[in-house]
Amino acid sequence: MIIVLGVFLRLYHYFINRSLWLDEGYLTSSLLNFNFQQLVTKPLDYQQKAPIGFLLIVKLFLNIVGNNLYGLRIVPLLSGLLSILIFIPVTKYFLKSTGILVAMAILCVSPAFVYHSVEIKQYSTELLCSILSFYLFIKYRTLNGVKEIIIWSLGGAVILWFSFSAIFILGGIGFGLSVYYVINKQWNILFRSFIPFITWMVSFILLFVFFISKTPDAEWVVSWFRFYGDFMPLPPKSVSDLSWFFTSFYRMLDYPMGLLWNFVEAGTQTHSYTPLIKMPFLPFILLAAGIYFCFKNSLQNFNVFVFPLLLVLLASGLELYPLTERFWLFLTPIFIILIGIGLDGLIKAKPLKIIMVSLLLISPIIQSFQSITSSATFYKHKKSYQKELFDMINKEYRDGDAVYVYWNELPGFKVYSNLKKYKFKVTEGQDFRWNSTNLADYNTKLSSDFKKIKNNKRVWVIFNNKFLSNVGDPISMPKWYYENKNLPAANLKTELSKIGKFIKTSNTADVSVYLYQITNQP
Repeated sequence: MIIVLGVFLRLYHYFINRSLWLDEGYLTSSLLNFNFQQLVTKPLDYQQKAPIGFLLIVKLFLNIVGNNLYGLRIVPLLSGLLSILIFIPVTKYFLKSTGILVAMAILCVSPAFVYHSVEIKQYSTELLCSILSFYLFIKYRTLNGVKEIIIWSLGGAVILWFSFSAIFILGGIGFGLSVYYVINKQWNILFRSFIPFITWMVSFILLFVFFISKTPDAEWVVSWFRFYGDFMPLPPKSVSDLSWFFTSFYRMLDYPMGLLWNFVEAGTQTHSYTPLIKMPFLPFILLAAGIYFCFKNSLQNFNVFVFPLLLVLLASGLELYPLTERFWLFLTPIFIILIGIGLDGLIKAKPLKIIMVSLLLISPIIQSFQSITSSATFYKHKKSYQKELFDMINKEYRDGDAVYVYWNELPGFKVYSNLKKYKFKVTEGQDFRWNSTNLADYNTKLSSDFKKIKNNKRVWVIFNNKFLSNVGDPISMPKWYYENKNLPAANLKTELSKIGKFIKTSNTADVSVYLYQITNQP
């Protein structure tokens, strides 16, 4: 029933065909506009990065089914479905019956796993690659024959081309097993294991030299994550630095694990005790117990789980990998299994197990049903209405109308104009922020844009009220622009009122549309 529910949730959200949000649009731009060779050789639009294998297989499906949202999301969907199927034998190896139940339930119904299974980004595929890495470990770790050595070597080497984060999982498995073999003086299997480990290393080096190193570094990305505290303090130098560990793992229990009780209504006042009433205690206790029992019962399994975590934390401390929201997703199989081990080892009485399982799974189950009954609130910070508003304009557009797209909504519109054939043409707004010294100067330059539309009868104006900067912009710069409370929406309305009369508006969480009747026409 759990597996069926997990499959149903993914298919449901795939077929409702939600609008792309801006971050999806950034990557989609290259997938639609580049051919196979360009995906391999050119930097992606909007400074995006994605594994080369992921890009090529998505492009393959687009060529087969055509440029549409369903084609874009086939690979994440298949990754999500395969993750469920392959996680079954992985959980059976590490866990007992109750732990298996809990582990499969978390993966199947927790909202982040469902959401990323229909998001055109690489995170669902990276989760699949993590699960595949552990599956290869349990299947071929003994290296008893040439066949096992070849499959484990080539399997890990291929996985790296579909997942940036797989280097942490495979590298951690390699380090963990090597330490285990040295401690137990198992020299024969240690030397045999060097074959797959070195093969993985060679694969990663080739990937890095020919592809990753040729992608331009984006210092602004590092500055962005540093500003929001998404890198581990290395070394921790204060109480605030130490609190990073609790805060980050607490947030991880919410997104992507989905285990916190998010029953506090949105918009209500947040109190200091709010994190406590979300019940983080149970998953934290089970996670700690799982680490203990895993170490006690199997040092090999303990090393296989802990060393990937250590590598990720080290990379985060070196500001090579942020730890927030979706960036935790590929690590979740480790946390899920450790929670299952803790549950299996800590609680023996059946009535108590039933209570603990119910308390642990109540939040992801409720959230999964809410994602269907109230899809507008399903990860609403990523909910977009671009498709709906563009379709509305296309339906209500008249001859003589103009459509003006403000600069911060151009990435989204350009993607949808490739996916759909709209009957209207647009005037693309220019970004005058960086060659303006103040608001008055900005508005003078903005009026040059309006000269292109003032001879029309009406003008539809589209702008994004959520993403107020461009990819690569320094945070809150230029200063004059972001200190002004009238920018961009109120100022845009004021300037438009000089050439037209406001008729109506359509406001959503991320995109707004204004319709103006042009006055003083020639």
